[in-house]
Amino acid sequence: TTRKDVPTDALFELGPHSMRCVGDNGARVLALIDEIALNQEVVPITKHHPAAKHRYLGLNGALLPLPHSLKSVLQHPYRKHFIKAIFRDLFTKGRYSGTDESVYMFFKRRFGRELAELLSDPMCRGIAASDSRTLGVSGMFPHLVKMEHQSRSIIKAMYTTETTRLDYLENQFARDAHFDGWRMLNFNKGTGSSCPGQLLNMLRDKHNVDIYDNSPVERISVRNPGVSVTVKGGKPRHCDHVVSALPAHVLADCLKDEEALAANLKDIKFTDVALVSLEFKDLPVDLEAFGCLIPSYENPAVLGIIFDSSIFPGSDTPDYKSYRLSLMLGGEWFADNFGHPDSCDKGLMEKMALDTVRQYLGISSKPSQSHVDILQKCIPHYTVGHRNKVKHMFRLITEEKLRLSLIGASYLGGRHT
Repeated sequence: TTRKDVPTDALFELGPHSMRCVGDNGARVLALIDEIALNQEVVPITKHHPAAKHRYLGLNGALLPLPHSLKSVLQHPYRKHFIKAIFRDLFTKGRYSGTDESVYMFFKRRFGRELAELLSDPMCRGIAASDSRTLGVSGMFPHLVKMEHQSRSIIKAMYTTETTRLDYLENQFARDAHFDGWRMLNFNKGTGSSCPGQLLNMLRDKHNVDIYDNSPVERISVRNPGVSVTVKGGKPRHCDHVVSALPAHVLADCLKDEEALAANLKDIKFTDVALVSLEFKDLPVDLEAFGCLIPSYENPAVLGIIFDSSIFPGSDTPDYKSYRLSLMLGGEWFADNFGHPDSCDKGLMEKMALDTVRQYLGISSKPSQSHVDILQKCIPHYTVGHRNKVKHMFRLITEEKLRLSLIGASYLGGRHT
């Protein structure tokens, strides 16, 4: 969702801050945007935009730029590590065996320990709010596994397989975005409001679609002839097939007659994240980048910072010069640092966020706005073996002839190829 501050019209994203629009998954997103007539609402970020090129790591209390080109690698303070990693990858034989391994071990094997600790840890914290030592590479980064299998080198694959594919660009809007170099996008009214709201409005206009607002699902039956969905306080609604986008743990509680499948669904864990949204007036700091990732060995409680105003300045208030930042806290480290999400101290989280921006960005002024939101079980945890676990569930559904399809981030998410 998106929070709009009523007095100032500033937008604060409570969910995804942007959408990636590259590759075949990106083309599908763009085709959907075109289909639901949101083209005119799109705010694109191209490959030339600072937010598409520049990212930082928070190390030793300062910002360390991540390289984005060969020239930036050669000029980087850690260039010895990067150059060593490039040669290691080029001369390391491909391992492809069908067995999953952690993201950390994959990076360590292909690029060396230094780069594994420098990059895999903060990258996994920023993407999945989880530890690179527990996340599986085949679930998180299947394209890297594919690169290793096909080219025996990640670096080589990046430069030899990065050819322009047009077979997934049948939609003209997606094709134009591809050739214009779009990398990510948002909407004039925010990601959390525009796309879901437009989809809902279009579905309401269809005569064969019933929308049940604020109606939690209590029971789902997926065996013929009694396929049905029951919402709280309602009678079973019979149907031919169920397509579930519910989080795995929620769906598990609804499948009361499918013990084996429910047990597998409950085995998919989720992480809790605290989102601290800050706005500052007349900020003198130049932050032309997407944001900053903070490694667990630097500060386990703080995952990263998004420089919202640098990416989408159109969401700032028009009433005065301002700058918006978003900080993600917790994740797999939530309980150790903040306790249970139902009883955590939001004041402590805001203080930690302010201390973080003071330490890394040099911002010591008081924010003109601040919001703390607790997002419980918001990101699925793709542990080692997750992909095989999902395949097993799909196979179970097929073998048992269950009238059920699983979609959404709990399973293969946007990283499925």
